[in-house]
Amino acid sequence: MTFQDANPQLANEPKPLHERWPQALGYPMQMAALSTIVALAVAHVVVRLLPGIVGWFFDLIVWAAFFKYAFEVLRWSANGRGEPPEISLTVSDDLGRYAVLLLLLIEVALILVAMWWGALSALLIGIVLMFAMPAMVTILALEEGMARALNPLVWLMLASRLGWHYFVLAGFFCAALIVQSALAAAIVRDIPWPVGPLLVWLIVNYLMIANFHLIGGVIHEHRDELGYAGHLELQDEVPHTDASRAILDAARARAASGDVRGAVALLRDELSAHADLLPVHDEYRHWLRQDGDKAELAAHGKKYIPVLLAQNQDRRAIDVARECQVADPAFRLDKPEDITRLAHAAADAGHTQITLALLAGFHKRFRNHPDIARNYLLAAKLWAERMNKEMQARAMLNQIKVTMPNDPVIPQVDAYLAFLDKISATPAKTTPPSAP
Repeated sequence: MTFQDANPQLANEPKPLHERWPQALGYPMQMAALSTIVALAVAHVVVRLLPGIVGWFFDLIVWAAFFKYAFEVLRWSANGRGEPPEISLTVSDDLGRYAVLLLLLIEVALILVAMWWGALSALLIGIVLMFAMPAMVTILALEEGMARALNPLVWLMLASRLGWHYFVLAGFFCAALIVQSALAAAIVRDIPWPVGPLLVWLIVNYLMIANFHLIGGVIHEHRDELGYAGHLELQDEVPHTDASRAILDAARARAASGDVRGAVALLRDELSAHADLLPVHDEYRHWLRQDGDKAELAAHGKKYIPVLLAQNQDRRAIDVARECQVADPAFRLDKPEDITRLAHAAADAGHTQITLALLAGFHKRFRNHPDIARNYLLAAKLWAERMNKEMQARAMLNQIKVTMPNDPVIPQVDAYLAFLDKISATPAKTTPPSAP
């Protein structure tokens, strides 16, 4: 059995969006993508032969497999790769299931709206959801968070960061949906089974893969605005001259022989002696994912994040923190200075939930620490500006004033309370005060 390299060389830097249309539409024709498109189209046709709910259930499984591959395409594209993956290397099975669940929720919601408020209301909501779909897909791909993907505030934040490119993505998605629907209607009417349904699924899969590739390309183009450092498994291959290469090769040889836990143990031992080798940390986390060891992923993150921060790899530290929070909702860092630095970096990159999770309970864990007021001012701003929780934000700001009246951050607290008073009193758009 041969294994595709998890870290193939990057293609040339992708062209800007307005120059990439022919390449985006031709992307699914590459053999790795085309073979997957054909195989899954055939699977859709075959499972429809099964009776009733059994066929429907297996069709959902095929959809989950398709979305798992599509999200892998998106991640490869977001990491600057011009070639499609042959297999899914970084996407969990859960992400495919989340995508299927998202589609089911949307369909059920539209049916209920049509029953309660009529077809016109369902049509309008359907149009809104179509324009929101690129945001949902992006959030699922980057954060694997179902709740975040359903949050309209997060859609708006993402759209504001991507600017007009977001509307291009939404327009392409809507156009693809219209085209595939029109072609499907014509094909089903004029071409008999099984050729007709097979052609329909080929078209649907083809346009979906093109969509996911295009979304990934826009993420790559706007990675600085999104605070996206790339998925660790898709970083550049470690050169043979690197001190960590021999360790990686030994671990991969064990894993290739079927001894994943042996690879994990080898890497763990090497990290105890070479804690500064980032590729070894990344490889260790890769095989922990393969082994499904979420507890160790979170435990390792507590050690790895300080190493990343020490090497000024703040964005990668944010990605590790997000993964650790998914693996263990109770995940906490040990050092207050690491929490403060990472929380503020995550907030600047637009990762509200990561920031709030990092700061939760800070005052209880580190009593009288000089960063308490500063961190909770940040939390209050996020509550007010990104989560529409102005009352909670005011309560926190007033608590800072009561418990820490002499803290250097108090003038900023007063300024932000005055800002909240101002926007409550007038409907005009107001810009929040910037930190000095």
